[in-house]
Amino acid sequence: MRRSIGSVLATALVLVGAPLLLLGVSGCGDSDEPAAASQSEFTARGRYGVATRDFVFVDTTRPTQPNGSYAGAPERTLPARVWYPTSPAADRQGTPVRNGGAAASTESVASDGPFPIIGYAHGFLSSRIEAADLKVHLASHGYVVIAPDFPLSSGAAPGGPTFGDLGNQPADLAFVMGAVAAMDGENADLARAVDSSRRGIMGLSLGGGTTLIGAFHPVLHLDRIQAAVASAPVACFFGAAFYAHALPTVLLAGSADELVPLATGPGRAFEFAPPPVILVNLLGGNHLGFTGLDLPGDENSDEIGCKAVAAAIANGDAGIDQLTRKLTENASPDVVDPSSCSRGVCEQRFLQTMGGARQLELAGVAALAHFEAVLRGRADAARFLTEAFAANNPEVEVSVKP
Repeated sequence: MRRSIGSVLATALVLVGAPLLLLGVSGCGDSDEPAAASQSEFTARGRYGVATRDFVFVDTTRPTQPNGSYAGAPERTLPARVWYPTSPAADRQGTPVRNGGAAASTESVASDGPFPIIGYAHGFLSSRIEAADLKVHLASHGYVVIAPDFPLSSGAAPGGPTFGDLGNQPADLAFVMGAVAAMDGENADLARAVDSSRRGIMGLSLGGGTTLIGAFHPVLHLDRIQAAVASAPVACFFGAAFYAHALPTVLLAGSADELVPLATGPGRAFEFAPPPVILVNLLGGNHLGFTGLDLPGDENSDEIGCKAVAAAIANGDAGIDQLTRKLTENASPDVVDPSSCSRGVCEQRFLQTMGGARQLELAGVAALAHFEAVLRGRADAARFLTEAFAANNPEVEVSVKP
């Protein structure tokens, strides 16, 4: 059942470790129900300093498939960056403290962990540093965030970026999250800082599609993940049978998104996904705004992204056959349904009215509130997201399937 935000009076999430439930509350003035948290709590920087470390992880158990002129490899090489909380007094926002994992860290992890861990999936043609401000924001609130470069969809992919490897990317997220949690030696402090019982995933665009696979696919979904946030997820290719596994998920959309329109992306995922799922629509927001990018003077900043994606597809194999084989392996063929993918890249034009900085801020508020609600069991954060977020911000619409 779908209900608009006006009909959802509250949402409560039990603590992680017990079964996760999303419960509708009738709103009878029960004094035991917590008030919604203040938006300023999710907008403001958190109490922690933030530092980063870079690593190159290699998964020797899975291959990288051939891609154009690239012959493939027997392993998957995953350069990755970790954003982590440091002592509140050490306020060095986003300072890189390690290159390739070779140098000793100059920034210790905050001592009051362990902290939930979030795996971040970048979009097509992008990289691990995408939306870095969002990762800093989460880390400042006490999250360890890890983002890998995917082997074949990043901007530096050998043989040219392709969609064909998308089905392998959720396992890449799981691998790097596990690798950080298992580190020893000079990086043992990072491992101690990770609470592997509280794990979330999030991503943008093709990375949002990665997140949907990890959350919902009948075979490829990730075990031991408690929460997901998918920003402008590529979803037109996924059929109703794709959404077989339930997970508390927030879908972020921009009504002026030219690359992944609301109807065929997050809106389609919201229609098919089992509850609990929340759709947050940012009115006037576009696709690139989820990275904070803004091009003043353009009717819609997505036009630069449209040209880049169209050129990449024209110059190489989009990899749809490989993706189809991966998604349907050991699963129903109905997990794939490209019927809503009929339009070409950016054939729909929209007027962008929300700036990139504002869009990234609102996306960060929604993501943080959701992770706080699920991974930290905060009913006041859940109530904020389902009640107060849209009420406080006229450019926000929220719909809920409880």
